[in-house]
Amino acid sequence: MDGRTHYRFAGRWLLNALVLTALGAVSTTARGQDKGLEVRAARYYRANGGQTVVQAFCRVPLSSVSPLGSSASARGAFRFNLTVRDSSGLTLTTQSWNEQVPGALLSVRGAAMGEPARFRIAPGRYTVEATVTDSATGLVTRGRTVVDAFHGPVGASDLLLGTGLRGSTGPADTVPRSGEIWNGALFILTAGTPTLTPQSAALSYYLELYPARAESVSVAARVVDQGGTQIIAAQPQMLAVAAGGGVAYGTLDLTGLPSGSYRLEISAKEDSTVVRSAPFMMGTLGQEASVQSTEGLATDDRFSQATEAGLDSLYMPLVYLMTAQESGEYSGLTVDGKRRWLQAFWAKRNPTPGGAQNSFMDQFYARVQEANHRFREGGATGASGWHTDRGRIFILFGPPDEHLERRSAGNTNPYEIWKYTRDRALKYVFMDLTRFGNYSLIYTNDIHEQSRVNWEDLLGTDGVQDVNDF
Repeated sequence: MDGRTHYRFAGRWLLNALVLTALGAVSTTARGQDKGLEVRAARYYRANGGQTVVQAFCRVPLSSVSPLGSSASARGAFRFNLTVRDSSGLTLTTQSWNEQVPGALLSVRGAAMGEPARFRIAPGRYTVEATVTDSATGLVTRGRTVVDAFHGPVGASDLLLGTGLRGSTGPADTVPRSGEIWNGALFILTAGTPTLTPQSAALSYYLELYPARAESVSVAARVVDQGGTQIIAAQPQMLAVAAGGGVAYGTLDLTGLPSGSYRLEISAKEDSTVVRSAPFMMGTLGQEASVQSTEGLATDDRFSQATEAGLDSLYMPLVYLMTAQESGEYSGLTVDGKRRWLQAFWAKRNPTPGGAQNSFMDQFYARVQEANHRFREGGATGASGWHTDRGRIFILFGPPDEHLERRSAGNTNPYEIWKYTRDRALKYVFMDLTRFGNYSLIYTNDIHEQSRVNWEDLLGTDGVQDVNDF
């Protein structure tokens, strides 16, 4: 969280029955009303500029997605679109991309996928609209919510809920796994309103605190039912929060809570008390988790479970890693041959040869997935995130150590500067040459990449100065 100190508040309560767990989620404003597509948003205040950072989540029910074929294993696909409009109806941003759904997941009762998006807004009221267009039938499912940006300093952010929480293990651990988002030094597994099932009883939470000065804050958690009746409460714990702000977060074991709808409520007491709450669901014994992930699968399992289309999608980003000899081997192989080729490719690059897990492979595919979410491009290119210039650099080197964005720079097109300082002193400048969100690499001091000969003309005097000073 932008230079703020991170604090941990965790609790564990055991009940004497059964029930719950599963997948991801979130908090705040309103729930999508259109045919099951749920849209929620969590808001964080940034004093620098008085802006509100919005983390939006759309829970896409896979009942709205049909298989692209008649076979039992036929996959599904859909087009996701998210639009943010201000109170006058002016469109501020539009993000869209294509998603594929494994055939096995289409038959799972209650299955859903989470689609996250992040953006900044000035004080005011905004409408966030999401649509899912089924590739097989053309059926459109809609959802929307209204987000009110903070009009000034507040005591705390909205409460973000999920079903998994982990801290970064170090400077190199910056890539979210499947279904996670990254807030500061924390990774949170989120996908909509959490629905817990008996296979796991973990409910995680994240709350940013914004005291006016350094404070010792009393933080407490409790679960209430729909009528507001307290079901579970914990003894408050004290947190020392710096003047710049802090974070209360933790994971609750709610094993045994009966099925139904609840809210988790977190209160932070300083001179006054700030209370934030968010909904979650307790599922039944037969209910399945919402999202499927290949994270944590052994190398052989990852490829043995994939269809040919899935194998091809795992192969394509490897263009950034493969040797000249390897680049001509894959396309003419049978399905089993492709599986063996991918297994052999990654076996040669396993940091722990012979081990079931390959941390390098896991990190690579996690970065591919994150690049697909962050850097999808629209307009005429329609490029997948991994196939863009920003996606390529992100996959190879991870997120930059320093990042400068110029979205409005006079007559100059929007641009971004990425700087890496960990073990390399390199800069990359990407510019939206089309003004449709399609960013191209125009300058770098990386000898393995190519700059445009007219990059200084494209940036202008102020932009060149940004590059020199950054």
